[in-house]
Amino acid sequence: MRLILQLILKLLAKATLNKYHPKIIGVTGSVGKTSTKLAIAALVAKKWRVGYASKNLNNELGLPLTILGEHDSGYRNPFAWLSIMYRAFWQLISRNPNFPEYLVLEYGIDHSGDMDYLLSIAQPDIAVITAISPAHLEYMGSLAVLAREKGKLVTSLSSAGLAVLNADDNLVSAFKSQTKAKVITFGLTAAAQVRADSVGLSYDSDNKPQGTTFKLISGGSSVPILIKGIVGKPSVLVSLAAAAVGTSLGISPLDIGQVLQAMAWAPGRLRLLSGIKNTILIDDTYNSSPQALAEALNVLANIKASSNQRSWAVLGDMLELGAESSSLHEQAGRQLAELGVDCLVTIGDQSRILAQGALTAGFNKDQVWHFTKSEEAGRFIQEKLTQGDIVLIKGSQGIRCEKITKELMAEPLRVGELLVRQYKPWI
Repeated sequence: MRLILQLILKLLAKATLNKYHPKIIGVTGSVGKTSTKLAIAALVAKKWRVGYASKNLNNELGLPLTILGEHDSGYRNPFAWLSIMYRAFWQLISRNPNFPEYLVLEYGIDHSGDMDYLLSIAQPDIAVITAISPAHLEYMGSLAVLAREKGKLVTSLSSAGLAVLNADDNLVSAFKSQTKAKVITFGLTAAAQVRADSVGLSYDSDNKPQGTTFKLISGGSSVPILIKGIVGKPSVLVSLAAAAVGTSLGISPLDIGQVLQAMAWAPGRLRLLSGIKNTILIDDTYNSSPQALAEALNVLANIKASSNQRSWAVLGDMLELGAESSSLHEQAGRQLAELGVDCLVTIGDQSRILAQGALTAGFNKDQVWHFTKSEEAGRFIQEKLTQGDIVLIKGSQGIRCEKITKELMAEPLRVGELLVRQYKPWI
């Protein structure tokens, strides 16, 4: 039944593209896809009608749904799917005057061949690769295979297309020589065409972190930007990728800066939240991978260094890492110990290896606790927290670490607004 549904959606999406001919901006990468998509969509909306999915609808069902203008799946409800198909057919036989001039699509893959299938539905005019790092290795087998598969988004571009590449990532920047399209680069390195300078944390009058600051440098212009409520280098790279697209479309650096500062950023991505007992939560519960965890731990260490408060790393398993899982978890544990984190709570099977890596590197064994379920961990930490503690919460989607954030946040009535996965079928 799923294959039949998949085929119907593919045919409807292709027919819709053939009728309306929108420009397509495609985004892929191991980290930052959804945030980059949202930032690009916010910029494009300055001048054009833009279509995108607010959620991560990025697979063989989600991508055609986005093209059709749907913002959610039908899940297991046949009537919901029939309603989606009815709206799609109506859009084909009539004329939708509000159909997007640009579509920003997220291309998510976890098996070889997935990208080929998505490209058979929608070939982008502009392709963005955020980064390539260990993720989905359980199915891909190796980082080289992962890079090759994600790189198809760029290598399939025509000479009239545009490739937007991360200059800081060697695997991504290597595609400069493998595409016929024009290339624009972004990153923190001086060689990037769109880059950032003076990256740092911003603090309020009470010396509490309030966001990330940097200068956007593009085409000789330098624009100061403050991303409120989000911390760390990942938000800067997201901003730069979006800025590179915006620049290619003729949007000025000043307008780009204003949009990035005003846009609504996705929850669960290094978001600052107020916690109980006047604590600071760094909610990074959307997902986890080795590179993303390394960045999150650096953020935690930097905030701790500026505040001299006790720091907690609350970490769930990093899933789908295949044969590399044990070594990557152990490596993360060693990094955690070297950064001087005070307390470690782990959730899941693989995170035991992370804890052992931390202990091997000299972490205090009396400050390590392990749980099998997120709910149990949340209740335990709630009792242990003291005034002013800084808590990083991160884990792969399957561990559901947002349940821990829910236990610790100071405004639980805003859970639907502030946390990830607060909708069906997750709740």
